Amino acid sequence: MKILIIGGTNFIGPPVVCQLIAMGHQVSVFHRGKTTINLPLDVHEILGDCFHLFEMKSKFKQLSPQVVVDMIAYNEQDALTLTNTFEGIAQRVVVISSMDVYRAYDVLWRKESDVVPVPLTSKRSSLQHRGCWTMQ
Repeated sequence: MKILIIGGTNFIGPPVVCQLIAMGHQVSVFHRGKTTINLPLDVHEILGDCFHLFEMKSKFKQLSPQVVVDMIAYNEQDALTLTNTFEGIAQRVVVISSMDVYRAYDVLWRKESDVVPVPLTSKRSSLQHRGCWTMQ
């Protein structure tokens, strides 16, 4: 299967890329090129900025991924840009998010008192000020 990873050079990205390659998938990674990472040789790299994702639509259409995995979408606008960019190109779009991990992490460090049940909102102080996510 042809899979495009958006981001994928930090945090859990490299293990995801390596696992997909080990499973026999054709993997491309779209990233800014600012992180030095040793990706497997058969990974196709596309340099660009996620803030200009839609401008890359024709390049993505040529690549024709069946699945897109977004490792860096933070908010509703990112999700809308993602779906508008890959509509008619990819069969499936997957967004990886770790915001519930940060919620539990803040409880561990006593920055918050309780883990609040889902759905998650942006009514949080510690990460909201860092601009990590803004979804309502």
